[in-house]
Amino acid sequence: MRAVLIGLALAGAALASSANAQAIDDPEANVVEALVVSAKLPGPAWWRVSDADTTIYVLGTPTALPKGMAWDRSVLDRRLDGAFALLTPPEWRAGLTDIPAMLKLARSLRGDGAWAAREPALAARTGRAWAAVEPKKPEGWKTWKPLFVGLKLAGASTKKARMDTAEPDKAIERAARGRGVKVRSAGTHKAMPMIKGLVRGHNEDAGLTCLSEILDLTEVGPASARAAADAWAQGRVKDALAGPRGAERCELALPGVSDAKRQSVDDEVEALANLLKTPGHAVAYYQMRGLVAENGVLDKLRARGITVRTPGD
Repeated sequence: MRAVLIGLALAGAALASSANAQAIDDPEANVVEALVVSAKLPGPAWWRVSDADTTIYVLGTPTALPKGMAWDRSVLDRRLDGAFALLTPPEWRAGLTDIPAMLKLARSLRGDGAWAAREPALAARTGRAWAAVEPKKPEGWKTWKPLFVGLKLAGASTKKARMDTAEPDKAIERAARGRGVKVRSAGTHKAMPMIKGLVRGHNEDAGLTCLSEILDLTEVGPASARAAADAWAQGRVKDALAGPRGAERCELALPGVSDAKRQSVDDEVEALANLLKTPGHAVAYYQMRGLVAENGVLDKLRARGITVRTPGD
């Protein structure tokens, strides 16, 4: 989902934020402590979903890794050998034909900066953050609604921290294809209806909330995100989950995103349950917090009576 939102930002639109205390509907706010177990094997943590004749090895992944970061892939390679499938998370796709619509939507994010007078403290923080990103146009943020300013700053923060939002996903899929393992998505959805709802349906409070979350993230700097990535690579689940969530919470402040996250979990649960119908073993990956959250993927599978084992088993 984040790839779609960042694509929209690159097309000329980004997500807004909210300084006012708007409640955020966060489906992954709480985790199931019994599932938050560090790995015994080397490298990142794996969970296992199984029945009498099928085992699915599920790798929990972070939202991004530092560019070029090495991690132990020995367990991944071993589990891909002989696997009948690699299950990837659901996709939200926007095609080339959607670009004109994106650009049109981007123009709707133009603003007059009037919110800055109502939120002087947030405006001051925004000005400092924007000047660091756009030193030649330090006042440029005033011509956009908070929605655009938020994702513009989020994208700049990711780039400055040298975080790669495509990893480790690309490495996992590349390893699967190199072994002839069939790669299949847990589901596919059109992104444009959601994007239109995001841009047209968000209010200023949501925009300001998002912006506030992003500013918190950028002001802390990249150290905590890098520490969480290191913990992920070492299988320390609790520490990996302690990484910053400002970008996610920014998204969740916007209309439709929480429902989309819940849909993604349901898609993944159904896809994993269907894989259990084929004897043998398969591999899957999904963002770690979505795996171990209350009413997350593994919690819902357990509720169906499906056996779930932790990385410590």
